[in-house]
Amino acid sequence: MIALLTTTDPVKLSAVQALLAAEEVGSAVFDSAAGGLWRSIIPVRLMVDEADLSRARWTLRAAGFVEAADGDWDLPAESRTARSQAS
Repeated sequence: MIALLTTTDPVKLSAVQALLAAEEVGSAVFDSAAGGLWRSIIPVRLMVDEADLSRARWTLRAAGFVEAADGDWDLPAESRTARSQAS
């Protein structure tokens, strides 16, 4: 398995897991045993099978995420603003 996302943000983690599940891309969270108190300090890794990596990346890009240099995925600020205004 390969790390697709490394984050301390539980909302982002949940959103990415839902996007991947909708595309039938399996994923697993690693390092979650670090504990609730340390969750904001110790990041978790969202892992995908190596065979699904390109499809997982495509799924995140299609949803508006941009891959950062540190291996994380972010929604650009203008994308977040547009989505919140549409609600």
